[in-house]
Amino acid sequence: MEAVFAVGGPELGRRNDFIRQLKARCAAEWQGEPEEHRLYAYETPVPVLLDLLKNGSLFSAGKFVQYLGADQLKAKADVQAIVDYAGKPAAQAVLVLVADGLGVDKAIEAAIPKDAKKVFWELSAGEMGRWVRDYFTSQGLSADEEAVDAILDLVESNTEALKTDCSRLALFFPRGSRISADDIERYIAHNRAEDAFSLFDRMAADGFEKSLETLSAILADREGSGVGLLAGILWSFRRLSSLHAALAEGTPFDQAARNLRITRRSALASYDLARRRWPAPACDRLVAFGVETDSRLRSMGQAHERVVLELFVYACVVVRGPVRLGKF
Repeated sequence: MEAVFAVGGPELGRRNDFIRQLKARCAAEWQGEPEEHRLYAYETPVPVLLDLLKNGSLFSAGKFVQYLGADQLKAKADVQAIVDYAGKPAAQAVLVLVADGLGVDKAIEAAIPKDAKKVFWELSAGEMGRWVRDYFTSQGLSADEEAVDAILDLVESNTEALKTDCSRLALFFPRGSRISADDIERYIAHNRAEDAFSLFDRMAADGFEKSLETLSAILADREGSGVGLLAGILWSFRRLSSLHAALAEGTPFDQAARNLRITRRSALASYDLARRRWPAPACDRLVAFGVETDSRLRSMGQAHERVVLELFVYACVVVRGPVRLGKF
């Protein structure tokens, strides 16, 4: 079994399943449950990470370490340290570099075996629909086609989010029930959790006030960090940038969207609004500003997280370009 893995991509459900399977393989091969750690790149320096990996575990069969936000490693010393470790890893230790985007630094990827690098792309609309139907079948339920379409329009397009909402929905129905579109409206639409992707949709479609309301809801009810939230928004802006590039080459909107796996009706409508609100030059400026904002968030910690994110939303929705972050 490889000692270092790099995983990324927007399909969080399959990505997380893969990580769980890796942990199970470790337990089987080491004949005991590993000591597990989840560390974040923005708060755990690479030397601390490597010290943890190299120091043996006294009470467990080995160590299984997830290093989240690993695509943010850019400093040459940090990248080289990971490359060196990959060449001579610790015994009975597995490191999983988890990227918010598609992958980690190219030098790190080059040091990892090909089969240890995984990018989990979004499923197509048809695949997602089959996933929903199969899930309900496994729970002894069925769903109208209109209900499946409503779920795909309302829930973030990855199987982790779908599993969360579908499992909650299944609690309300006895086995043998058939779920309708009205049920989806009743149990999901009115209780939909906001996230980075719904915030992007709100910024594209609505004004500054509603965007701030969505941001406040996310900050009030989430387990993640502002860095993770910003990473999700930047993912959407980078995808919008790719859409602009395809349109500039003459690709029709529908085809360009399909090529980028933008297939849900709600997502198509959101990106159509987004490309009009943020033309290609504005989109590129906001991506660059998002990277600057990310750096500021990481350097400050959570003390001024809200005001920095509010400034970013203001820059996107009102100015449609960078603003001065100032000093805090």
